[in-house]
Amino acid sequence: MKSFTQKNSNRRILKDILPLKLPLGISIEPINLCNMKCVQCPVSLKEFKDIVGGVDALNFEFYKKIIKDIKSMGQLIQLNLYGDGEPFLNKDLIKMVKYAKDQKAVEKITITTNGTLLDETIHEELLESGLDYLRVSIYSIDNKKHKEVTRTDYSPKDIYNNVKKLKEARDAAGLSKPFIYTKLIDAHSDENELFLSRYAEISDQANIETPMNWNGYSEYDFIGKIDSDGKTDQTKVQGFYEEKGKSGLKNICTTAFHSLNIKQNGDVCICIVDWNHGTTVGNIKNESLEDIWFGDRMKSFRQMHIDGRKHENESCKNCNYMYSNPDNIDDLSEDEYKKILNYKG
Repeated sequence: MKSFTQKNSNRRILKDILPLKLPLGISIEPINLCNMKCVQCPVSLKEFKDIVGGVDALNFEFYKKIIKDIKSMGQLIQLNLYGDGEPFLNKDLIKMVKYAKDQKAVEKITITTNGTLLDETIHEELLESGLDYLRVSIYSIDNKKHKEVTRTDYSPKDIYNNVKKLKEARDAAGLSKPFIYTKLIDAHSDENELFLSRYAEISDQANIETPMNWNGYSEYDFIGKIDSDGKTDQTKVQGFYEEKGKSGLKNICTTAFHSLNIKQNGDVCICIVDWNHGTTVGNIKNESLEDIWFGDRMKSFRQMHIDGRKHENESCKNCNYMYSNPDNIDDLSEDEYKKILNYKG
């Protein structure tokens, strides 16, 4: 099975496969509540609930409608079951994985978690679900620092043991999935090497990832909460493409041409870092996924970026996340842009 970084870096060059009949990847938010209050996360803001319009879990029957919509367009390459909250707080999460797999609606499924709820009570069910990738976000391996960052009393040792025991259970069952990827957000400290040495032994891949400022909405400085010295290079967000170096600055954000992000309330946004829903192009509760993907709001959003008008959108104007993706469609011809904009499947 491919490593997590290989999974995210070896697809075909985007400009060679546009326009797309359906997105390459879709993120569905199981819940926008979290059991941590990390200083670098929008969910920790006291105004988060008001900005996003409420907090709740995604209803399973509604989820089934989304999967049906996906399947009607074809088989999705990548489904991500995570968003702004802790996915395992949704009691139906593992059932969601199994349902999408049983329906043959998606090829690969990834969950991102903080690891606190990965205890032995769910290991068997999780291993049988068909989950392909499990990303575990580690915020510190030091008790004091972990408490400062997450503003909770969860123990780094307990999280470590959760991951360790899950991998042991998987290996004992003779399984290769889920691929377990653990990551520490780089706070430019001497903790990095210690994390790598510890977690490399209990996961399939351990990595140091660059912190992000989400979409820069309203100039919230999330990176500054853990990197007060300003050492972070935001063009290397997530670390997926580290071996390729910087992807370079570009004018057009490619996200709207290959991905979608479905919030727990049904809002369909362009990007996973758009926590405030500023890039909403529809709502899947009362529209089909196909109508949204080929709809006028999607077309207008893409046109805005092609025209270099990202400053007109509150979620795009300060965003640097676009530079982390190596794809670049800045140099397409007017006829190629027109073909993409007018494509209806």
